[in-house]
Amino acid sequence: MNYNHIEKLSYTELKKIAEDMDLKPSRTKEDVLKQVVCALKEYENYKKNNVDKYTKIKQLGNKGKEGITYLVTCKNNNEEYAMKTFRKQKSSEKLRQEVKLQELASTADISPKIIDVDTVSKYIVMDKMDKHLVDVLNKQNGILNRVQQKQLINIYKKLDDVGVFHSDANLLNYMFKGKQLYIIDFGMAKEITNQLVRKLGTTTPNLHIMTLGLILKLKELNCPETSYDYLSKFLSDEQKEKFNI
Repeated sequence: MNYNHIEKLSYTELKKIAEDMDLKPSRTKEDVLKQVVCALKEYENYKKNNVDKYTKIKQLGNKGKEGITYLVTCKNNNEEYAMKTFRKQKSSEKLRQEVKLQELASTADISPKIIDVDTVSKYIVMDKMDKHLVDVLNKQNGILNRVQQKQLINIYKKLDDVGVFHSDANLLNYMFKGKQLYIIDFGMAKEITNQLVRKLGTTTPNLHIMTLGLILKLKELNCPETSYDYLSKFLSDEQKEKFNI
């Protein structure tokens, strides 16, 4: 970028630009000019390495509660990824927490690996999946087979092992890559702490609460009992009686 036009501005004009950029203006025109130019160069570098690093190809799925997910290509390696974008109001702290919990799950190979994070532009770039569990379920006439049920139980057990309570049993939060099932969207996830264990009354909230939530979702869709006969083995007698499972 050519900064000649900026150099021609008055001290007052430069001071106003610096204030708009949340900079604390120096007392001389030369110093304010250096501040502004330095900030612009930093933004150029950020834009090149972050904002313009990916090209959006198409939207993936429907718009979610917090944002939209896109299929993107990375200009550095031409690889395709999924980019989950968030509304600008989402705090950087909550975004970092979501990333942290998904990374814990990805170490157990039960959620997509995170490739890149930007807490300024508010996005997470991760391995792309192939298809939703819902789509597979529709093709199977609403039947969740035994292999798929076992994969779900494996996901819940591993989440409990790594100390992450996902807490959202929405069927759209499960996706396949090849034949392997993964869990996505950690926006509502929580770390399994002693306080959470006391609150929920279990040290394995995914196995006991997420399993129940998923079965109830399947029942809402009028899926046959064979779609959750294996899942139901992990419910307590109290849960089965209360929810007529």
